[in-house]
Amino acid sequence: MKFYADYDESYYKERVKYFSKRHIIKYVWFMLKNSEKLRWLDVGCGLGYLVKELLEEGVDGYGIEISEFALKNAVVKGRVRYGSITDIPFNNENFDVVSAFDVLEHIHPKDTPKAVHEIHRVLKLGGVFIMTTPNPCHLGNWNWVYDLTHINVRPPKYWKKVLESQGFKVKIRYVPSFLKYYVSYKYPSIRQLVELIPDRLAFKFEEPLRHVLGYFFNRKSRLYILAVKSR
Repeated sequence: MKFYADYDESYYKERVKYFSKRHIIKYVWFMLKNSEKLRWLDVGCGLGYLVKELLEEGVDGYGIEISEFALKNAVVKGRVRYGSITDIPFNNENFDVVSAFDVLEHIHPKDTPKAVHEIHRVLKLGGVFIMTTPNPCHLGNWNWVYDLTHINVRPPKYWKKVLESQGFKVKIRYVPSFLKYYVSYKYPSIRQLVELIPDRLAFKFEEPLRHVLGYFFNRKSRLYILAVKSR
């Protein structure tokens, strides 16, 4: 585990950038149709920026991390603790959502089934697992090849197989950009107008396109997977 824990200050300053994931939080609320407070664990949470956003959005958010630098400098206190994806320090069926954004490509390949088992263990039945990882089947740039910490880059079929073997149903294999937030980001001149569109209406409009657009996104450099604990 020492290799993985060596994500020190220089790593975070030089290579780690955080992009807001509020649109994903809102989409999960919409998808689960859950009026109760969600409990969400972010695995490999870094400095805890997503945990901070979760709390601001009314979600009971927690994070685990192995980097000593990240733990000491977390932006939220009392919500981020030491823990790895292969040994999650929470009880069974504790969370509605578990996320692992750009984490699984950093673990040893032989640890993948154990990591997925741990995620399955802490999720409630019907809970959602969201992950992102480099997609080796894409047609775009190949910069991920030069990142020596990426030791577990796998094709989409592999992730589908390992998730299903552990009791997940892969509901959406490729999550396309959320159009409302993409347009708002891409065209700041109309941002105020776009943000007037209710999230629920935007998500409902986009939902029928997801399965179709997903195959197009298979050609992009990052793979998005959303899976539901079915058993």
